[in-house]
Amino acid sequence: MGNSNGVNSIGHEESFEGVLTRLAEGLTLEDRKRANKAGADIFAAELKAKTPRSDRIYHDGTPHIQDAVLVITEPSGRVDVGYSDESKRGYIARFQNDGWIATDRNGYSHKHVPGKHFWEEAEAASKDRIQEAIRQSLEDAFARKVSDK
Repeated sequence: MGNSNGVNSIGHEESFEGVLTRLAEGLTLEDRKRANKAGADIFAAELKAKTPRSDRIYHDGTPHIQDAVLVITEPSGRVDVGYSDESKRGYIARFQNDGWIATDRNGYSHKHVPGKHFWEEAEAASKDRIQEAIRQSLEDAFARKVSDK
């Protein structure tokens, strides 16, 4: 680094400034969507694996809770993981996860049925992999910004 008059300088300064400008502009909406989706896909797979599956065979097209897990990417870049509205299984998953107080047909409360806490187990089991997927996605986004001309 340096030139003939003894002043230190960065070669290809315009190119370097362009890279810094692109990095300073931050992430695009597509970059955020890609990063959020990378993490959500990992969580959804773990949630599906941890969600209990009944032995019941549904003949009317009703899916098992496990088969109702879905990932939705919002236009804002937010990515939601949950159970599909069409399946009408989300409320059952909530009971299974959190537990409930059993009542009889007369409305009398009986024992508390403990929850299985599969949602929390899926979060804990996938946390590190989610963070790594998001980090890798963001790293790729910044690498693209650096290589853009």
